[in-house]
Amino acid sequence: MPAIKVFELSIKFLVEDLMQKLKNSYTGIKKSDVEFVITVPAIWDDRSKQFMREAAKGVRNMSTNCCFFSFIIIHF
Repeated sequence: MPAIKVFELSIKFLVEDLMQKLKNSYTGIKKSDVEFVITVPAIWDDRSKQFMREAAKGVRNMSTNCCFFSFIIIHF
């Protein structure tokens, strides 16, 4: 399996796991209420950062909000 697919599936698992935990704690929460954020170390080279962006894009196409900042925002 290509490394990009492994990262996509890992990110997808984390998103789905978080959503399940949020749904267990908050009624009526949807993916559109959550902004998913992936951080990468500043010391990574541009190629590594781009690899992570591509992996996130594969997951983002499944209707998740994703960007590269440093926190998770839950909109209520």
